[in-house]
Order: sequence, then structure tokens, then C-alpha cells
Amino acid sequence: MIIRQATLADASAIQSLLGQLGYPDFTLEQTKEKITAYKKDSYRLLVYEVSGEVVAFIALHWFDLLHWAGKAGRITSFCVDERFRSQGIGQKMIEYSEKLMFDEGCIKLEVTSNQRRTRAHQFYLNLEYIEDSRRFVKLRK
Repeated sequence: MIIRQATLADASAIQSLLGQLGYPDFTLEQTKEKITAYKKDSYRLLVYEVSGEVVAFIALHWFDLLHWAGKAGRITSFCVDERFRSQGIGQKMIEYSEKLMFDEGCIKLEVTSNQRRTRAHQFYLNLEYIEDSRRFVKLRK
């Protein structure tokens, strides 16, 4: 098992995982742009390797909140290859990510998950995440 920062060489594998996550139209070029963008100070894009194959990724971001004394950490995207699910990889990725964000000064971690992903919801609840607030979104027209 290896958890490491994503590189441009991982773009194809990450793009494939994004397809499994429900974003099949995300292009290889867009994926490469995101890998580059996630090299900023308060961002991380991590991958999980099994025998040299990228089988999971997690995208993280942390930031200051005006109304909290510390930072909030956010899991912005996360996927384990369907061939490798229910093998503990997701839990290891979350534990690694939590430590990283707590080490960066986060006092609150959050993740959003589409309403239809009930299995993912149970996964987060099992890891002691709680349902906290509602999220409202507006997409650009």
C-alpha cells in the first residue's frame, strides 16, 4: 500500500475513477489541470496504489473560517475503484487524510456526498462523521 501525492502520470487512472464517481465526461486534459491545481499550499490530491496501480484518489482542501478558531478541512472528491471497494482502502485513505488535515490546523472536517450515495453515507457514519448542516448550491447558467 502506498498513499502519495498525485502526479500528472496518474491522470488517466484518476480520470477513470472520476467516471466511476459519475463524471464520465471529465476529460484527460481537465484531469491534468486539476492535478496541477491541487499542488497549492492548502490543497492535496492523494492516490492509493496497489502493486503499482492507482486504485483510489482523494481530493482535500483546508481553509480558515471567520466564525471558528481554527481551519475547516474538506474532502472535495473521493473514489475507490469498484474492483477494490470494501477492502479497507477507503478507511485508510480517510485516516491518512484526517491526520494530514488535523496536522494543518483543522478543527473540523467535512465531506459532501450526493443524496443518492447511500452506501457512501453509511461509510462516513461508520467513521464517526455526523450529518451537520444542509448545503444549498446554485449552478452558473
